[in-house]
Amino acid sequence: MRIEGLHEKGIFEEPFPFRVIVDRNPHFHYPSHWHNAYEIIYVAEQSFIVTVNAQRYVLDKGDILFIPGGHIHTCEGEVPDGVRVFINFELEDFHCYLSMEDAKSCLSAEQLITPANLEVYPRIVSEIKKILQFNVQKESVGILYYIARILDILVLLCHNASMRQTMAAAGLNKGKKKVGLQKISKSLTFIQENYMRDIHLRDVAGAAGFSEYYFARLFKETTEKSFHWYLNAYRVKKAEALLMDSTYSIGDVAQAVGFNSLITFDRVFHQLKGCSPEEFRKLQVRF
Repeated sequence: MRIEGLHEKGIFEEPFPFRVIVDRNPHFHYPSHWHNAYEIIYVAEQSFIVTVNAQRYVLDKGDILFIPGGHIHTCEGEVPDGVRVFINFELEDFHCYLSMEDAKSCLSAEQLITPANLEVYPRIVSEIKKILQFNVQKESVGILYYIARILDILVLLCHNASMRQTMAAAGLNKGKKKVGLQKISKSLTFIQENYMRDIHLRDVAGAAGFSEYYFARLFKETTEKSFHWYLNAYRVKKAEALLMDSTYSIGDVAQAVGFNSLITFDRVFHQLKGCSPEEFRKLQVRF
């Protein structure tokens, strides 16, 4: 690895962009730098100081700090017996498992997670320890194992980010969204039961007892997604399960989940998953 300006490059030695470092240097200091990779720092022993975009974090034993790619940060630890774990990975390599737009949105800011966070902390620490144990074993299925662990951590980080946003907006939107969900509940049930058919906004609005205009606005306010986005996302989710079965052709899968056009299915799938249905299927077969 090398730093050019502030940009750290060449941090991955293996073909798969994933790195785990356990550092015990009593006089650790790493100058200001940034990299495209996302980073998770776990303080296993003693304390550690990390500065991210001029924000100083004093990490105690057990604390976890998530740093998105592209954020300038400095690390220093001047304590004896200190142990720090650094985990780096490229988010883009999970594009077939995540919606990149949604993932980057909820993972756009650093997150400090301490033992006081009972909702996600124990589970994230558990996944980190699994990575450390497996890193020692170096089994041949390591890539798949690391993908599974990082995906679990990303889900928890997204959940944590969502909780923070929800808590911040709770006083303003809690009552309004609860009423909205009650109003559109019939439409959600209608989608779940009829997604495989050629349904339109007027059909779903009618099932909920609203005009198209009112329903479209209410649906967007309540779910923060348009009706068409939600319907396509639901269909693509159902398509993922069918793509696991190679006995179904891509065309069969498209029709089974409500897409009358294979071109439309391919376009929508790529927009939501970052890869084509065929690429998604090949990736599942590969692993």
